[in-house]
Parts: sequence; structure tokens; C-alpha cells
Amino acid sequence: MNMENLKQYFIDEIGLTEKHFNRLKSLVVQKKLIKNENLITPGKICDFIAFVKTGILRYYIDDDGSEINIDFHVEGSFASAYSSFLTQKPAIGYLQALENSELYIIPKSTYEKLLEESSDWYKLAKGISDDYFLRKCKRQTSLLMHPAKDRFDLLKETYPKIEQLVSQYHIASYLGIKPESLSRIKSLTYIKK
Repeated sequence: MNMENLKQYFIDEIGLTEKHFNRLKSLVVQKKLIKNENLITPGKICDFIAFVKTGILRYYIDDDGSEINIDFHVEGSFASAYSSFLTQKPAIGYLQALENSELYIIPKSTYEKLLEESSDWYKLAKGISDDYFLRKCKRQTSLLMHPAKDRFDLLKETYPKIEQLVSQYHIASYLGIKPESLSRIKSLTYIKK
């Protein structure tokens, strides 16, 4: 997502003005991650919100050597260990680049400064929290109520290019199934077409 697309996102989706966008643009920090680099690790306090310019990240926890993917952050989305960011308590998971990625980082101190400057910035805060909340609710409801095939369909709807971006292993972990089960679901899907 280039800077012009990002500007349109902030104006059209978040509801801020071009003046707000230019203010934010002057304050963000650009950061590049190489594949498999961690932006946050367990025990560290998350003091930023990132906007993914290019690439894809995952948020996962390590359960006795078994990685469980909690969320994916694709181009054009926000990325953070969000509960750690809000509470300023240590993160329990890893925020990791699955490919070389470029981010715009909004440090917490900058974020809070903007909120103090003008109540308009609460539109940004609401946009970020709504995004996280809705994704979390969709995934949680899907895990509790839907069979694996429906969870896979919802994943593809939420992240349209996910199969080209993320390994089958990571997708299966996110869905709460084994990679072999995902292979069966995909083969049945393609047979029906």
C-alpha cells in the first residue's frame, strides 16, 4: 500500500482529513522487517501500533513448542500485540514477519499525544479497536460454532489472498486443525468445483 492509498484509507475509512493524515505522516516511523523477524516477543510490553505497508505478519503464541496462530496482519491492516498495547502489560505472544515487510510505526507516546491534541484522533483509535474487536469476534465465534470447512471459508473471505501468502501449516494452526485436515478440506473444495 503506497502513501496515497494510505491517505485515502485514513480519509475514507477512518474519517480523518488530509490535514490529519499529513500530521500523522510526519510522526510515524518507517520500519522494515526481514522474513521471520519478530517485532514483539513474550514478556515485552508493546509500545506501538503498526500499519502494514507491505508484507504480512502473524501473531502467535507458543504452547509448549506448538505454535498457535492467533491473527494475521496483511497489507493495509493494523498490527500490534493490542492487549499489551492497551494495558501496558507484557505480551504473551510473538508478532512475526512471514515475509519481508515494511511498516509505519505509531509509537504509543505519539498515539497518546495525538489523542490529547484533538478529539478527532479518537476516530483513528476507534478504527483500530473496531478492526481488532471484529476480527477477534469472527474468529472466536467461528472456532466455537463452525466446522473446519466453514472456518476455512471465513478465513479466505477475511483475507482473500491468504493461501498465496501463508503456508498451509500456519493456516491450519489458525483454524485449529492439523495440516492434513486442511489438505482434505481443500481437496474436497476443488473436487466440488
